[in-house]
Amino acid sequence: MSVPAAPFTADEAEQYDRERLAVLVGYSAAIRWPMVATMAVTAAVAWAGGVPAAVAGGWFASTVVVREVRAAALLRLQHRDARPIAVRLRTTTAWTIALGAAFGASAAFMAWLDTAFDAVLTMILMSLSAGAVSTTFTLVPAFLGFAAAIAVPIALQWAFAGGALGLGVAALVLMFLGVQMRFARQNLAMFEQSYRMRLENAALLRELDAERQRLSSARDAAVAADLSKSRFLAAASHDLRQPLQSLALNGGALARLGLTGEAREITAEINEGIDALRRMLDALLDASQLDAGAVRAELRPIPVDRLLDAVVGRFRAAAAAKGLQLHGEAPAGLVVTSDVQLLQRALSNLVDNAVKFTHEGAVRLSARAAAGRVLIEVADTGIGIEPADRDRVFDDLVQLGNPQRDRAQGHGLGLGIVRRLCRLLGIAVAVESTPGQGTTFRLDVPAGDALPAVSGATEAAHPVLVARRVVVLDDDGAVRAAYARSLRAMGCAVAEAATLADALAAAAATPPEVALVDFRLAGGVDGLDAVARLRAEVPGLAAVLVTADDSPALRDAAARMGVPTLRKPVTEAMLAVAIGQALAPAPAPARDHVEE
Repeated sequence: MSVPAAPFTADEAEQYDRERLAVLVGYSAAIRWPMVATMAVTAAVAWAGGVPAAVAGGWFASTVVVREVRAAALLRLQHRDARPIAVRLRTTTAWTIALGAAFGASAAFMAWLDTAFDAVLTMILMSLSAGAVSTTFTLVPAFLGFAAAIAVPIALQWAFAGGALGLGVAALVLMFLGVQMRFARQNLAMFEQSYRMRLENAALLRELDAERQRLSSARDAAVAADLSKSRFLAAASHDLRQPLQSLALNGGALARLGLTGEAREITAEINEGIDALRRMLDALLDASQLDAGAVRAELRPIPVDRLLDAVVGRFRAAAAAKGLQLHGEAPAGLVVTSDVQLLQRALSNLVDNAVKFTHEGAVRLSARAAAGRVLIEVADTGIGIEPADRDRVFDDLVQLGNPQRDRAQGHGLGLGIVRRLCRLLGIAVAVESTPGQGTTFRLDVPAGDALPAVSGATEAAHPVLVARRVVVLDDDGAVRAAYARSLRAMGCAVAEAATLADALAAAAATPPEVALVDFRLAGGVDGLDAVARLRAEVPGLAAVLVTADDSPALRDAAARMGVPTLRKPVTEAMLAVAIGQALAPAPAPARDHVEE
């Protein structure tokens, strides 16, 4: 059982009626000349069958006039009539019935015609009536009036002729009229169904457009939220690291005061706590920035042997303190394509993890080529990982080998950052482990093109910092004082500046050899712009940029200016190395820089 269609709304019903009228008027204009031709043929048949020429010609002329007047009236009804649509439809029905009556008047010709001509005339008129099904079906009353005005006079003429033939033909004419009525209603039902489908499609399009608008608004909100999160992370990174920077430098200065007994132990514990806080803050902000999409990978060829040497160099002292062997090996000339900073950070986290959870034996970094890829492995002889836990080690805050939550062994974020970095770099990471025997992490890195060999290059040693003139530009008084205290302890002559104007004044009075500049300065001053202004005052000035922003864009901008960057919080050792790099002769340009 079919479900009745929902009734139209008032607006839908009016639009539906307007479309019905428009279709009928359109067909009326389209069949103008076929109808005139049909009239001419009808008049010619009548004249040939004995109808006086004046009668046949008069009928032809009057029917043409009715047809043309009706066509003009329908055009006015569609375009220039302000009356309600229901009134216009009734007027259209009346004009259509009038045209049908004009055609039906030709049935009077049968009074002059014989049976053969009657049959021909009947065929012409009923064909005209049948053709009206496809031109007036949108207004069934109009079709019924038109067809009935033709069929009924013809049926009456045949019935009055008498006999079985006349009555039979009359019955057939009326039956044919009934069939035409059925077709007209079916055509109208299909037209209404088509109209309803168009309404549904229009509603769907509106819903889709509204959904697109909602999605666009949601996307814009997500982009705005992501930008806000990135801005928050940048601000939080800077604001959280500033006091930590002061603590780290002052803690180092405190340790140099030659304290004894309990004071020395307390100072050592303070420095250990500061270092743990720094590492946790680094890990949290790294994870947040990676999740926020604030880090962009910039791929370039990297010599693997230098990369592994740099990573090993960072952890050699920590491994030696535990009695572990730490070494790296890679074939000469082996190159990968990746982001040097991000890949080095991932390997550093893996080595740091291996050193922490290996109590005896060795930690080994190795690399080998494999079918257009390079497999870099970090293997240890540590406590190992149970098979059920191998996927969990990459989850945040999971520390399988640290049930007592010893913070000296980290906070469970390192491998989670490795997973994020590898995803960003398009690197597959796998883990193999045997409990009690050790673990191997394997990175599958795209191979790179071979780098040109450079001869005669040597690593520059760090220069002695004694008597070096340094200007420190930082708007945070506590941090600035901590820098100055540490640098003076290294033997530097330090000038402190809270603003760029102060730094320029100090440079004009006594030209410095190196500037230590914070990236975010008061008043929205950019640290790199400050370096450029200082170099305009002191040509060739060396500089070090200190920042909480570790984005590749900032690193590249600083590198183009020949300015080493330090990520907060900075230790005294890091400060000495960075100033030494800034003051050292520039390396050969063909060599790739790997952060030590």
